[in-house]
Amino acid sequence: MALRDDILKIRQLMDKRANMSDILKAYSQALDDVRTEMAKIYAQHMVDGKLQVNLQQRYTILQRLEKKLTQMYQKLGEVDFDTTSKILYDIYSESYYRTAYAIDRGMTVEIAFNILPPEMINAAVNTPIDGTMFSDRIWHNKEVLVNRLRNLLEKAIIQGTDPQKLAKLLKDEFGVSANESKRLINTELARVVSQANDSIYKQSKVVTQVMWDSTLDNKTSQICRHLDGQKWNVNANHPTPPAHPHCRSCLIPIVPGWKPTIKRENIKGSYGNKPIINYSTYETWKKSRNID
Repeated sequence: MALRDDILKIRQLMDKRANMSDILKAYSQALDDVRTEMAKIYAQHMVDGKLQVNLQQRYTILQRLEKKLTQMYQKLGEVDFDTTSKILYDIYSESYYRTAYAIDRGMTVEIAFNILPPEMINAAVNTPIDGTMFSDRIWHNKEVLVNRLRNLLEKAIIQGTDPQKLAKLLKDEFGVSANESKRLINTELARVVSQANDSIYKQSKVVTQVMWDSTLDNKTSQICRHLDGQKWNVNANHPTPPAHPHCRSCLIPIVPGWKPTIKRENIKGSYGNKPIINYSTYETWKKSRNID
């Protein structure tokens, strides 16, 4: 179980290293900037508690807001791209060497692996998912946010939306976009960790097969439930995590003399711990636990 645990711990550790604080700060600042701009507009054009603007004023206001939104789009996109890139570069490199160490320490002979050149890291980080680069998805998410904000603010100007209601609507829109950024990072993180694992498995010459390992709880997706426990030749064309956004599955290396015997449930037992059970695939386990 030690090797399997080591590989799972690498993924869990990398999840914790995904520091999104700079992205969240950028979203918070952008939200404050938009709210401040709208507060100025409301203060300038409120008459008897209602927002009143003529067509010329509306045009001028919307032009000013468009400039602000364009600036926000550029800044948010740059912060998101720079932060995500750094996270993925660092995580690929660390996952690669930690995987090599995890396999090497269990072998009687040293395994062979290459020192990571920058171009190898770059190629791994910039591998597309479904034909789309992570950078493209970052800018697309920002474009969606700006379009939704543009429509929301224009509607507020025309209809005189209550300021408190508008503040909440703005917060909700920024929250949705921030969650999209987090989801993208989590998905890309799973991909680069999986690629780093796979690279070492193939270089090691001691890993003969890989086995899909899914989390034993009721949050696991149908596709990962079905794949759990399946094995493939290490050099074969086989599925690799992530199978979907927020995928928690890993590929476990199989070396001569090793087979899975135990596994930990991700559901706390009666004593508040997560029980270790005899190894079983997800499909077998869910029947024993009456999970749909």
